[in-house]
Amino acid sequence: MRAGKVAGVQLILNNWFLGLVVLFAVAGLLSKLLLVFGAIFCHEVSHAAAAATLGLKVREIELLPFGGVARIDGLNETEPGKELVIAAAGPVCSALLALLSWLVVTNFPESAAYGWQFFLQVNLMLVCFNLLPALPLDGGRIARSLLCQVWDYNKSTATVALCGKVSAIALLCGAAIIFVSEGTVNVTFIIASLFLYTSARSEMVTAGFRIMQTLSRKKELLMARGVLPTMHFTASANLTIKDVVKLFQSEHYHIVLVVDENLCVLGTITETQLWDALTTRGLYTKMIAIVK
Repeated sequence: MRAGKVAGVQLILNNWFLGLVVLFAVAGLLSKLLLVFGAIFCHEVSHAAAAATLGLKVREIELLPFGGVARIDGLNETEPGKELVIAAAGPVCSALLALLSWLVVTNFPESAAYGWQFFLQVNLMLVCFNLLPALPLDGGRIARSLLCQVWDYNKSTATVALCGKVSAIALLCGAAIIFVSEGTVNVTFIIASLFLYTSARSEMVTAGFRIMQTLSRKKELLMARGVLPTMHFTASANLTIKDVVKLFQSEHYHIVLVVDENLCVLGTITETQLWDALTTRGLYTKMIAIVK
């Protein structure tokens, strides 16, 4: 259900979320549910605010039964540095809310009766869970952004996706231990583990299409702005397409000068030509084969 707009961003209440509201209201726990989703909403709004500040378009924020998501156009194709800032904004917001709650509870003990202690616990949980180095959590995006400084995007994504699967298995093992030792089923751990595992697989599929998504986004930016910054590279004739494209940045168009061992220019390749060669010839095609 569409619940209006906040600063031009569409707010959506998932149907399952509305059903959960009714269920908690009947159980007399509506106040706690509202505190949980208030914390999640602030977390997601901080992502949206950071993205908007960096020039990305935020389409909508959707509140789900067990969390929320800010849908940001071009997030997966943006520069690693920008992704890091956007990803970090959520945990920072939750940490600040936890600090505020702690100050209120510490200085006004009676405030615990009004939900401040519970609000503190919720925000601490959001910080800890979202900083797990697993995609698509904030910690996973932060880790991938840092890894992209030394590895290419696909390798960085694969590494963090593997961490997501390991985290999912760890949560499932935790749920099993709790069941054996206490005889209770930890539904939260089970749902979180399934979410992390399926999301890790989805991130790998998405990463495989990033090349075409990035090029498509550059065309959109060029049409919208009329101009796009250009970056030049000089590449040895024996380098492969894979060696060159991993240096490309999402908000620049690239032109590659191909030279021989004597630094004589053999030819010029545009980014579009390079992507075309990648799809028809493969990642390991050498530059010399493209300019001939």
